[in-house]
Amino acid sequence: MPINSFEDYPMTWKPHISKTGDNPLYIANALERDVSNGQLNPNDKLPPQRELADYLDVNLSTIARAFKLCTAKGLISGEVGRGTYVASDVLSNLPMLDQCGIELCINLGASHPLYEQNKYVVDTLKHIVKKYNIGSLLEYSETSGRMKHKQSGQLWFSQFGLNVPEEQVLITSGLQNSLAIILTSLFRFGDKIVTNSIIYPGIKNIANSLGIQLIPIPYVGERVNIDYLVQLCKNEKIKGIYLIPDHHNPTTIYMNEDERNQLASIIKQYSLICIEDATYSFLSAPRYTPITSMIPEQSIYISTVSNSLSAGLRVAFLLMPYPYIEKLKRGNSDINVMSAPLEVEVTSQLIRTGVAQRMMQEKIICLQQRNKLVDKYLSDYKVRGALNSQFRWLSLPLKWTGKQFEMIAKEKGVQVFGCERFLVGSAVVEPAVRLAISTPKNSDDLESGLQILKNLLK
Repeated sequence: MPINSFEDYPMTWKPHISKTGDNPLYIANALERDVSNGQLNPNDKLPPQRELADYLDVNLSTIARAFKLCTAKGLISGEVGRGTYVASDVLSNLPMLDQCGIELCINLGASHPLYEQNKYVVDTLKHIVKKYNIGSLLEYSETSGRMKHKQSGQLWFSQFGLNVPEEQVLITSGLQNSLAIILTSLFRFGDKIVTNSIIYPGIKNIANSLGIQLIPIPYVGERVNIDYLVQLCKNEKIKGIYLIPDHHNPTTIYMNEDERNQLASIIKQYSLICIEDATYSFLSAPRYTPITSMIPEQSIYISTVSNSLSAGLRVAFLLMPYPYIEKLKRGNSDINVMSAPLEVEVTSQLIRTGVAQRMMQEKIICLQQRNKLVDKYLSDYKVRGALNSQFRWLSLPLKWTGKQFEMIAKEKGVQVFGCERFLVGSAVVEPAVRLAISTPKNSDDLESGLQILKNLLK
């Protein structure tokens, strides 16, 4: 039967494919494309495999392999007796830095740090090239980082209230790299990690690839549902918990001291491994107590410099609890061999000279100015986030879904990211979009984008 030869065939999905042969990749690519363009939506039911095979005139085994590829990528999920569905959190698996068509838009989607402060990085590079034995920074060195660089990591941690011995500092290549090291070193296929019901998608993508299950914890208002978490720990074999206590990505929520203490107590009681993501903690004023300081034997603290200093510096400082030092160092060696000494040296120089503090202060001042524009244009709507926030969380009128608003906003010339991109599992959340206010090149572009969104909301 020729492909697409009968348009009236009663199927829930009719992929348009120019050729298939017995290559399941064509079918998998078509499904991913139709999710991206909105033809397929989260929770849509897919045709039975045999019907799809008949429709495309391919072997049933080809469809089975295509579905297996899509399942591995987190695009679909199957339930015995119910069929196969587009995954409810499928949009969180799409590339967050995808630039397709974005050149025609004001970008409030992918969260980029402010770039004006890169001039300090350039100056530091010039200084290193002139004054430093640059050749030594282009050679292999200690896997976990050079002693001088670890000492800079100690200084970096101290600003967050963490006094860390040198042997507990591990230097990695950014947040994604740190998460990959932690998950491969301390977790195994089938392990369960709890996290917020909407979360930074990077952790989800890595967990999916390793067969680690993320279990969502719902919010009560703006707080983690503590009772729900306790029941999960009692009834499920939970091994870890992933938290972003400061300027949570994407909701901008931060945890108060009482919530941090409650979580630390539960983590200790149920012997969980805590992963504390402090990517945006540099924005908090005043500083809040890290959960890691309350449970130092069970918590790994990740602090990156890509947002606080420069996106071009793929450097993170990871605080290793003593029970996991050897496993994390071995995992780092397996994945990295080492982090680039030149990038780490630039970061170290910025920290030691105090330039890093100046850069962060300048970023905060600029963010405050941009956030005042957000408050001005969207004052009639609920927009979470403080003046220091790098992004904001805009609640939508109930007539919208996040995905619908994202698609129509892009047609109008503004890229935003709908809440569906950040979902964990089958979590249900109120419609919202994340606005990356630091991404537009200047305040004029931001203001233009906000005006378009305001008109669209009306």
